[in-house]
Amino acid sequence: MAINPNETKAINPLYWMKNPGLTPKGDRRDFINPDWIPWTNWLMPGTYFKLFFCDLVSGNFTMLLKVDPGIKAAVHWHLHNTEAFIVEGGFYYDEGDDKGYAGYYTCESAGAIHEPFVSPEGAVMLAISHGPIGGYDDDGQLVVMADARLHYLMARDNGAVEHTTLVDYTHGSL
Repeated sequence: MAINPNETKAINPLYWMKNPGLTPKGDRRDFINPDWIPWTNWLMPGTYFKLFFCDLVSGNFTMLLKVDPGIKAAVHWHLHNTEAFIVEGGFYYDEGDDKGYAGYYTCESAGAIHEPFVSPEGAVMLAISHGPIGGYDDDGQLVVMADARLHYLMARDNGAVEHTTLVDYTHGSL
């Protein structure tokens, strides 16, 4: 079966290189100020996010996550690694000396199931998630799969995606 070059041009890398307006960047700015993005309510009371990057192809997403003082996260499961750099405040997983504060980095490993506590002053962190996070209710039932698409839709519904880098090779599935 012969390949028709007119039908396959979109899968040819040279097509994208010669037509940069068609790449995911489009006319988006190279640099953004997070202050331009409104906070979007996240999945639990007292939590908010600003979505910077959302890859609907790989499932990766990057966000600034804000958690109010004293919040204990619901039990959740990391299906893939999630990296976090704490910008303000701090959080920890249980009592003890291993706690994260502003300037600290952590990688929550794929398969981790936990419920972090936030310090009395709250926390703001840059979170890079390499896949979805499953959230459980108090009865241990999986109630949400927080993937890249869900984060994008929540931010979009809040009018907060104007500055989000979106990778979506389905040509506008959202």
